[in-house]
Amino acid sequence: MLDEDAIAELESKGKLGWRAASNLVKPFRPVAANFGEAIRNLVGNYQNGGQLALPAQNHVIRLLKNNTIKAVYYFVSKAYRPEVIVGKNPLTVNDLFKAYSPIEHAAILSFCYLFRTLSRKTDLEEWDYVQAPLYEALSLGSAIGQSVPDVGLAFGMLSRGVRYLAFAPFVVGNRRGFKEYRRHLKAQDLPFDTEFEMKTWECTSLQVASMLLTTVGFNRTAVQQLVAAAQRDPELKPDDLWGVRFRMANAILDEYMETGEIMIKCPEWVGKSYSLPSEMRADLLKSFHKALNEETKIEWLNKGSFSINPDSTPEFFASGGAAPQVSSAATAPNETSETTKEESPGSQSTTPDGAG
Repeated sequence: MLDEDAIAELESKGKLGWRAASNLVKPFRPVAANFGEAIRNLVGNYQNGGQLALPAQNHVIRLLKNNTIKAVYYFVSKAYRPEVIVGKNPLTVNDLFKAYSPIEHAAILSFCYLFRTLSRKTDLEEWDYVQAPLYEALSLGSAIGQSVPDVGLAFGMLSRGVRYLAFAPFVVGNRRGFKEYRRHLKAQDLPFDTEFEMKTWECTSLQVASMLLTTVGFNRTAVQQLVAAAQRDPELKPDDLWGVRFRMANAILDEYMETGEIMIKCPEWVGKSYSLPSEMRADLLKSFHKALNEETKIEWLNKGSFSINPDSTPEFFASGGAAPQVSSAATAPNETSETTKEESPGSQSTTPDGAG
């Protein structure tokens, strides 16, 4: 996370709101060690390049052996990368591990952990106003990431989705203020209103989102580029690892939300000259329409150990084989049972082993 010195440095430069954002995130700390270590290793590998070290690989695989996390991976694959599942009999943890890059694992595990941690501490009545726009943002962002290789799945997810998770600390910090805020957004047909956020919480959803990401293991460079991309900041030069990808995702999504069209060429503020060929634009437009279709929506973050069964996840079960087992190594503190009943969307009881 951003330490006190980093926050003081930002605010001394007139960039206010970071201390307030840090305070809003405090009730959701500390992060479970098994998640935090895994995400830091994965982000570090993406930053530094090279092959993921064997201990780090084994750490992620141990997490994947947990049925709740396994269910999240199964349904995120079904939603955005179905080729991972098709034809597998049985589908194995190793298949899921190999299907995603280190930065994609970091993004999926971050959403898995944050979604459940935030939902447990957020008023149930208000939680749906967090997860409803979150799923839409994840679907649209993932469509961009899958269709535009220079963005990639992880950056498509993170570019807008994590900002909606920031609504949960807003609820906890000022429930009445959040009710007024969501009504204001609906009335004005806005995704966010930073002026309203600053007036109510003395920080923005973008700052809270950044604090959430650093809490789970993303580094300062990543969140600086995330913020700069969302603000179209001309002062911070976008780097190729983080900045250009975040900016491309934002530019494509903003253009679509404003005009209903897919841009032909990325604007100059993205930091890279990039044109989207007609076939890519057609594919992306089709993916956007699918993403906004309620009938095809898969709420993959609401899945849990209860979802692993021959009817819902048949690929995990070889013909005549036994149900997959939960790895005790992936079980986190405060989680003693896998017998969690299925809840309706928005439930706070689908807590993953390891997200305590």
